[in-house]
Amino acid sequence: MTNRYKGENMKITKMLTFILVMLVPAIANAQWVHDNTFQAHQDSIRDVHGVAVDAEGKVWVQSYYPTEEIVMNRGGDTLSTRVIYIYNSDGTQASFSPLSVITYADGSADTLGQVWYPSKNDGAGGYEGYSGRGITADSNGDIIISAYNRLYKVDHTDGSGIAMVDPSAGCSLTEATTDDANNVYVGCVVGSAGSLMKFAPDLTGEEAVVTISGSYSRDLQVSGDGNTIWWAGYTNGAVYRYSRDDEFSSFGDADTVLVGMKSEVFDIHPVTGHLWVGAGSMNDVPGSPWTPQTWYAFDISTVGTENEIPVDSIRWDPTGEDAFDSARPRGLDFSSDGMTAYISVFASPDGMQKHMKSDGNSNEIVNNLPNGYALEQNYPNPFNPSTNINYSLQEAGHVTLKVYDMTGREIATLVNGRVNAGAHTVTFNASNLSSGVYIYALEANGVRLTNRMTLIK
Repeated sequence: MTNRYKGENMKITKMLTFILVMLVPAIANAQWVHDNTFQAHQDSIRDVHGVAVDAEGKVWVQSYYPTEEIVMNRGGDTLSTRVIYIYNSDGTQASFSPLSVITYADGSADTLGQVWYPSKNDGAGGYEGYSGRGITADSNGDIIISAYNRLYKVDHTDGSGIAMVDPSAGCSLTEATTDDANNVYVGCVVGSAGSLMKFAPDLTGEEAVVTISGSYSRDLQVSGDGNTIWWAGYTNGAVYRYSRDDEFSSFGDADTVLVGMKSEVFDIHPVTGHLWVGAGSMNDVPGSPWTPQTWYAFDISTVGTENEIPVDSIRWDPTGEDAFDSARPRGLDFSSDGMTAYISVFASPDGMQKHMKSDGNSNEIVNNLPNGYALEQNYPNPFNPSTNINYSLQEAGHVTLKVYDMTGREIATLVNGRVNAGAHTVTFNASNLSSGVYIYALEANGVRLTNRMTLIK
């Protein structure tokens, strides 16, 4: 193909991208602004494969390719190796950055990105490079590192090793993810069918959770209870969702959701609980209405329904010629308050960016969602023996809805768990109670609301 035709094709592709932007449903008015003063790209990491934010707000950045040289402990050879760069929130490097050697409590150590194989060089032994495949933080803020066919778990305070395992699949690994119990899930990048693997928090007890159909993938995401898995098989042109009723059930066949996405990255927002999905790149252009180099947020309850409409988005901000065309979204993570997002791409001169909420509000503003919290008067009231209680949440979170008698004694717990943002209805059956006035109280995200209802038999 001549340069002329290449240029014309690029113009057409960019025009299609502009049209797709106009087709996407209107998203909430809160915007993310690129903070170009954040200098975590000062090491010229072109090919970032993962980003994670730890419990202290430090930002961990992983490159696919070697970026540093290190003298190896066997033979004294100087080799290029993959390292993890760790940045404070102001962009300066942490005291133990870059992390090139992982040291364990027993005194043993692994060189990150270079693995010793005794069988190499006709039995004389030698090192083999392990490329960076993704990183994630668990609920404690500790970091799970995928390095080719090896998983590391390291302490976020100093980079020391907690555990290491070579999964039995022997494949190039995706980025890992964790559930609320810090169990670790990981799959294979390659396009042949294979198992999605689950490990205990100490990386023991490998378990095949579900068989993934053949598709190239870079990432997956698991719900906090471990009962829903989203698989970012970007060659599928959609996201596959595996579900089960509870931990004692088996996963069924995959549902196909978010059709048109060619995602290589997922994350769940720490405040709203929304599922964030990278749509694709100019290398794998997503279908309409999704646009390349864009991360979209969805209320999980709407995914797979006719209301599968994004409620927020972040767009890669190219900083040089062809930077938009070459970038492939590979990483996303948020600060604990949800106000700052760190995104990373592969094959771009600036592989890392920081974006901040422009409205100074940590809550993502969602179409058709309330601006606050409400606990409505029950209906009917007075009632006998059942009544409905309506409440609404501005943001997702842990919710309790309890009933008390007039002495303050707890009578019933109607809700106790994580609830998505939006309007909800709960039915209260008081057939076992006597006539009288009762108090019902809602607690969510530090907000407490109460109301009274009257039972007449």
